[in-house]
Amino acid sequence: LLVYPPIGTGAVNVNRSDLNRLQPGEFLNDTLIEFGLKFWLNELRETNPSLADQVHVFSSFFYKKLNNKKYAFPPCQFGRIGTNFAN
Repeated sequence: LLVYPPIGTGAVNVNRSDLNRLQPGEFLNDTLIEFGLKFWLNELRETNPSLADQVHVFSSFFYKKLNNKKYAFPPCQFGRIGTNFAN
């Protein structure tokens, strides 16, 4: 139904079921929240470009991926080689 922004990377696809979430008594979903944040950021680029350059809107799915143990970073090693103060 709607792709925003229409050009460039990181577009959000809003469909009819997302629009139904705008009715009274309904809760917003991840797609609508991401759309709102990207729309706000694009407006900010026009009014305050220097501030907009300091802001990045992550997809809500980014945290799910980041929190996935399969993609987790190994524990950090500190100090001398072979010394792990994280444990």
